[in-house]
Amino acid sequence: MNSLSPAQSFGVLCWNVHKEMGESAFERTLADLLQKYDPQLLLLQEAVIEPHAMHSLSHYNLSSVKNIKFTKSAYGILSASRFDTLCEIPVSTHSKELYCMTKKSLLITAHPLGGDEVLHVVNLHAINFVSHRVFLYELGRLEEHLQQINTPLIIAGDFNTWSLKREKHVEKFAAALGMEQVEMEDAHHIKRLWKKPLDHMFYRGVELLKAKAIDTKKVSDHNPIWAEFRYNGIS
Repeated sequence: MNSLSPAQSFGVLCWNVHKEMGESAFERTLADLLQKYDPQLLLLQEAVIEPHAMHSLSHYNLSSVKNIKFTKSAYGILSASRFDTLCEIPVSTHSKELYCMTKKSLLITAHPLGGDEVLHVVNLHAINFVSHRVFLYELGRLEEHLQQINTPLIIAGDFNTWSLKREKHVEKFAAALGMEQVEMEDAHHIKRLWKKPLDHMFYRGVELLKAKAIDTKKVSDHNPIWAEFRYNGIS
């Protein structure tokens, strides 16, 4: 089984790719990122969930959940791992977004850490264009599910935290799960709306070594965020 061992470090790259997978500029940028950062976990939002767009990730174990489907294409959450994937749990919001009338999705995957320990990873694209009450309700659904998980945990994605209220909701959510927020070097590269960063990463049960937001020169409407962690064999 391909698993992490104690003291082994691993990288996590998280990126809302704005449906750009398969486009030449995006594929060149992705190839450069994979070569430079060599992430063992790649968490994409607004990914193109089609074989032609995922060919460059053939050396990863792929898990996905669709939330938008058209005749010739589908989009959603894509989690790619160099480790074995023990299980995958797709979750869709109960509510639909206004205007576009689509639901948002998240994906929970589990990966072996050696022995009986497991790393759970949540790849999330939070619901947008809804009231704060609905945003809080959907966040609460995830919190309720994750309260049943006592293993090392990483949560990353586009949280759509464009207001102070949403930021506070997410801070309380992370605190309730005993998680710390990753502080990014070059954080000014993180996508912002009304001066609020939208993309975040949280962790527990692993040690944060370094992290940064990466300027990709507007390949997507978001920039990727990346962090390197180490599993020390203690959850």
